[in-house]
Amino acid sequence: MVRSAHLLAIVFAVAFSFGAAADRVDVLSLGSDAWLRTGPSTSHEKIMGLPRGTAVVELADMKTVLKQRGGRWVHVHVLEGRAAGKEGWVWGRFVSCCESHAWLD
Repeated sequence: MVRSAHLLAIVFAVAFSFGAAADRVDVLSLGSDAWLRTGPSTSHEKIMGLPRGTAVVELADMKTVLKQRGGRWVHVHVLEGRAAGKEGWVWGRFVSCCESHAWLD
């Protein structure tokens, strides 16, 4: 599980890299409904379904984050909805960049 300080550092890095306003942050979001899984393949257990538009943060080193997501599994931390706080894997074609979300509403 990702520690809160580490997650906040990721979120703030994303916010500053995209020039977000002080009360909003640009984060990744799902472009369509997707399954959150325990590992990076369809053979891994489904944790739960995530609806289109769910805000997520990719958990990866900078080298991985800079690679195109379309053809790989993405390790994410869910920021909102029923799955808020959960961590898992989503197929990269379902992950879109970037939506502006109100932070800590």
